[in-house]
Amino acid sequence: MTLSRLTEALDVLEQLTHLVPKEAPVFIMIGKIHKKLNRQDLALSAFNKALELDPKDTNMVKGLIDKLDQTMEVENESEIVI
Repeated sequence: MTLSRLTEALDVLEQLTHLVPKEAPVFIMIGKIHKKLNRQDLALSAFNKALELDPKDTNMVKGLIDKLDQTMEVENESEIVI
């Protein structure tokens, strides 16, 4: 991710989900990448999966979801034509 090779990082993380399907941090990273790629629905799905896998990280994951919701609201407002 640091090298801005987001698609490659996403591919690696998707493969990793098959090896360790119950690791919430993997899904958090997937969500962050989808967010950077402006794929809010996929980011939300990944964050929710992380929350499902590890409910004790609730505050951190909910914070990411809240930020994502704010981004989606701003985008929706910019689409409104008056």
